[in-house]
Amino acid sequence: MENCTAGSKITCQIRCMDPAAVEAAVRRLDPMGVEWVTYTCQLSGEKEAILIVGDQLATRLANSLPAAEDAGGTKILAALYSAELCECDVATLTRIAEDDVVSQLQKFAALGVIEHRKIHGMNYYRLTSGDTRRIFQESIEALI
Repeated sequence: MENCTAGSKITCQIRCMDPAAVEAAVRRLDPMGVEWVTYTCQLSGEKEAILIVGDQLATRLANSLPAAEDAGGTKILAALYSAELCECDVATLTRIAEDDVVSQLQKFAALGVIEHRKIHGMNYYRLTSGDTRRIFQESIEALI
């Protein structure tokens, strides 16, 4: 696990998301599909499967998720579908620049789509929008 980059807006000190696991999932990922990445929180020890969506599916879902605006926003919201994550793990999972992830997360929190809390000085976010959760659930079920 590594510390966050100096000068970044991100305040987390521990990265739980394994970049190699993300890369393996991305290689398996169909552009219109979903994959799950195993995640172990270094603070709680809990293991979870975190959702990632293919580029084409993310673009399609952005039309149904007004807050998302684009595929990047959809990928960020998808990451929060199944777990509460710190901002640096969202950046690792989505492969979006850290400062862009922080800006998006702050926007989603202001819109009430996600909630924010600090844990050990790190910023954690979780999906709270029932409508957004339903859209992801329906998309996952359609793919099964």
